[in-house]
Amino acid sequence: TSTKPRHRRPPKKGVQRGYALHDWVRLLQKSPNLSQRPPGSGLRTITPEEMAVHNKVHDGWMALHGKVYNIGPYLRYHPGGLGIM
Repeated sequence: TSTKPRHRRPPKKGVQRGYALHDWVRLLQKSPNLSQRPPGSGLRTITPEEMAVHNKVHDGWMALHGKVYNIGPYLRYHPGGLGIM
C-alpha cells in the first residue's frame, strides 16, 4: 500500500484586533454602501490602464469574471493576510 503525501496548509496568520470576520460583518451592517458611489450612478467601463493604477494595499482593485471590485477596504479583514491577495 502506498500512502499519499500530506499537503501542509500554510500557517494561519492572525488578523489585527478589530479586523476579524465578525467585525467585517458588523461594518457591512452599518455601511450598506461600501462602494461609496451615489445610488443610481450605474456601471462604467474600466480600462486596463486604470486597473494598473489601483495596485496599492489600501487602493487595490481586482477583476473577476468581467467585474471590477475595490478590495482595499476588505484587505485588512482577509484571514489569509495581505500577502495572499
